Amino acid sequence: MATRHILTIDGGGVRGLVAAIVLDALDQEFKRAGKTSALGDCFDLVAGTSSGALIAAALTLPAPDGGPSPTPLELRNFFEQRARTIFPPRPFCNIPVIGRLPQLFGPLHDPAPFEALMKMQFGDMVFASARRNLMIPAYSIDPRDIVLFRGGPAYAGRDESERFGMIRVRDAILGSSAAPTFFPPHRIESPDRSRAWTAIDGGVYLNDPAMAAVTEAMRLFPGDDIRVVSLGTGRQTRNYPFEKARKWGFSQWVSPTGRFRTPLISAIQDGQARAVNRQLKYLLGDDYYRFDYRLEKGRGSDKLDDASKKNLKQLTRGALEMVDEMRPKLRELAMSLKPINS
Repeated sequence: MATRHILTIDGGGVRGLVAAIVLDALDQEFKRAGKTSALGDCFDLVAGTSSGALIAAALTLPAPDGGPSPTPLELRNFFEQRARTIFPPRPFCNIPVIGRLPQLFGPLHDPAPFEALMKMQFGDMVFASARRNLMIPAYSIDPRDIVLFRGGPAYAGRDESERFGMIRVRDAILGSSAAPTFFPPHRIESPDRSRAWTAIDGGVYLNDPAMAAVTEAMRLFPGDDIRVVSLGTGRQTRNYPFEKARKWGFSQWVSPTGRFRTPLISAIQDGQARAVNRQLKYLLGDDYYRFDYRLEKGRGSDKLDDASKKNLKQLTRGALEMVDEMRPKLRELAMSLKPINS
């Protein structure tokens, strides 16, 4: 009976930097253990939502020119250097109420810079190109459905190969990252136009894809043991006082112009991640490795699009403090990982 290693990465917009820093730390321990293979080649399945989808795809796909996949350090550098391209600074947004009015009437950010970066990073590579098994969740609003875009060696000959094999990976990333009010939905079509989805952020139902990945691994590798490495992007800790929340209506629960910044969406994503964490701790015990920390005490903002130098610095600080605290777990993992021979 084999042990299957599963890597999952939460969504979080710019906070994907946190997951990239943890991966870089794991890769450093991997190399210190004398191992020379690419870290991504040690996982039987890699799943990621939103910014996590970008990381997952980068680990499992070759470069468009056929070169090696980006290293975890290069992914960390990507978030540090490109976050402000995807989420350009908008000082007016910090003006109470008025600054967020544009977000009531259309997407806050132009998707063109993000689309250009994804084309540069992934070209026209499709899911059938994945060297390792890859899963990216999105939610389709037309037709209404959950969508798990999948591809890789284990899908050869399966129905998923026909449905998703020729879908461009960058389209799935853009769809999985299309957070409502931040980016417009992204239309994804198969080359023959027999299948199409109007995709929005997979985080609306699966911001932490770990449980879905475990279910998928059980289907792909029946009877094998499963070990999960789950990377968070910072736990949201903002509390909403009862005396205020009891009087809230739409403008406080949902509207981005509200003082508390869409607490309903925050609660949905945080609640889903906490539920998955509890379930997998029970199901897998010591074979479940979760790396995450609380966004508090100057360790980063919970905003998806705060790409300010100050916030990137704080997120880095929080992630590195977590890495130091969990160094024994990282070393333990590094010793257990080895490249897959298929």
